[in-house]
Amino acid sequence: MTADRPTRLDRRAFLALAAGVGVSGCAVVRPGPAGAPTASPPPAASPGTPSPGSPSPTSPGTASPSPSPTGTPRVRLGAPIGDGSQAPSPDPQPFQRPITRLRPGERPPQFVVFSWDGASGNQDAILDYVRAARAVDGTQTMFLSALYFLPKSKRTQYQPPRRPAGDSQISFMSDATVRRTIIDISAAWAAGNEIGTHFCGHFSDPNGVPSWTSADWEQELSQVDKLVTTWRTITGWTDIDPLPFDHRRELVGGRTPELAGRATLLPVIAKRGWRYDSSGVRPRQAWPAKDRYGLYDMSMFQIPFRGGRIIPMDYNFLVVQAGGKTNGGSASQRRTWKAEHADALRNALQLCLRGNRAPLILGNHMTPWVGGVYQENLLALMTEFGRTPEVQLVSHRWLCDWLDAQDPAVLQALQKA
Repeated sequence: MTADRPTRLDRRAFLALAAGVGVSGCAVVRPGPAGAPTASPPPAASPGTPSPGSPSPTSPGTASPSPSPTGTPRVRLGAPIGDGSQAPSPDPQPFQRPITRLRPGERPPQFVVFSWDGASGNQDAILDYVRAARAVDGTQTMFLSALYFLPKSKRTQYQPPRRPAGDSQISFMSDATVRRTIIDISAAWAAGNEIGTHFCGHFSDPNGVPSWTSADWEQELSQVDKLVTTWRTITGWTDIDPLPFDHRRELVGGRTPELAGRATLLPVIAKRGWRYDSSGVRPRQAWPAKDRYGLYDMSMFQIPFRGGRIIPMDYNFLVVQAGGKTNGGSASQRRTWKAEHADALRNALQLCLRGNRAPLILGNHMTPWVGGVYQENLLALMTEFGRTPEVQLVSHRWLCDWLDAQDPAVLQALQKA
């Protein structure tokens, strides 16, 4: 069985159709004089022809729309910090599922974490997944590549470890796509989703991530901080709302490029006060436990596929099915691959549900490989999984909160199961 292709939504369509899934728009508002709220100005179109999905201009005095599941609470912007790239909301992040504490012997919910490596606003993919999760009262984790806040024209602002300024093994984005990414990441946070990191340059050669020292990771993380928290200074853009969160406080976890370099990264992020890492792989399903650094090990576990096992990440399916060729396969082959991918993820969910209920962590990319078959499946499966009894779609950060709230003896029993 294959998943039908879902309709792709831009921002205006997101807001217009939101009521159909129990979602309505909310405004991002700034505190005005004497504490009276004033609407923030709408994002302006980038120079030249507006890109598809860009917000249309609104009249002065109207609120700048931000996708959000209900009209309350509104996402308010607080006082700007730094150069004004961020204005953390004084309110708690909306739409966080209540935490419940298990009784001894009680079966836990089946948690599923959809996580996205990269998370650029290209083709408004971020909003597609925000809408899909909200429709089933779910959240997810966006592992933002900080490079996607940096326009190609400003690439030398990135200083990677061991490399010349402006070097990267992933593409820099156009001004229009960077603008869209900044806006959509704000919208994702306003809808309850976690903003983690996938770092920056994605270097996979021998001089890259696999051989980085802790000092190299410190350098890379300094660039993550710079690109996300000073995008206004770097770009010169003043017509886009600031991020509604404080990046340094919100950032509590990530996933490394190529799932590499973890050993030297862990002590660095532990010192930064992070709560988890999702760069590892384990052979079977297991509940996350804290490592020697006090970090939750949110490794993906391998799932059954074609008589063997595979990491549940779209890229790994691409390698096995299409030999890594992003445009590979005939129409017939792609239909087969799509069905195999969907069935493997469904079977993995059932394996967890019937077994120890270990959280199912899925790693993905917002990239339309082999005709977009993986993206289509993931959008459809978000809805399918979110409607499955006892299943909850959650973020890594929320899962850390849930784990911390459990009785230690109860949690230990789950981890041993």
